[in-house]
Amino acid sequence: MDALEMRLSLTADYLKRESSTAVEELMAAAFHAVRTPAAGAGELDRRGEGPSSLPPSGGDPRSAHPSIIKEQRRTRFHEELRTLLEKEGRGNIEGPALRRIAELTELFQGEQDAQIWWERAALQGDTVAVMMLADN
Repeated sequence: MDALEMRLSLTADYLKRESSTAVEELMAAAFHAVRTPAAGAGELDRRGEGPSSLPPSGGDPRSAHPSIIKEQRRTRFHEELRTLLEKEGRGNIEGPALRRIAELTELFQGEQDAQIWWERAALQGDTVAVMMLADN
């Protein structure tokens, strides 16, 4: 083995050791962030994926849990839509709230039913609604 091959072999061995160590450290940090309530759980909770969406310890983690979470989100979105529609009925609603009604209506009832809400939000000056209508 000449000097160049020897150097390349030593470099490859070094990189293999270092990358393996780096991956192990990354995995340990990720596991710690998810398992430590003070660290990662708060961040996960802000995204709506916190401890309540994690399966309980033990048992089969593939139980009905994902469908339960999906139903909870769906219920929460229905409640949000109802609250926004009540606010709209009182007449004190702005463009972003109208856009959110459009998004939720589209989610539950389809694009055609949401169109009027997109148009109202655009008329109120909501830039996202204006872009959405421009794309159609």
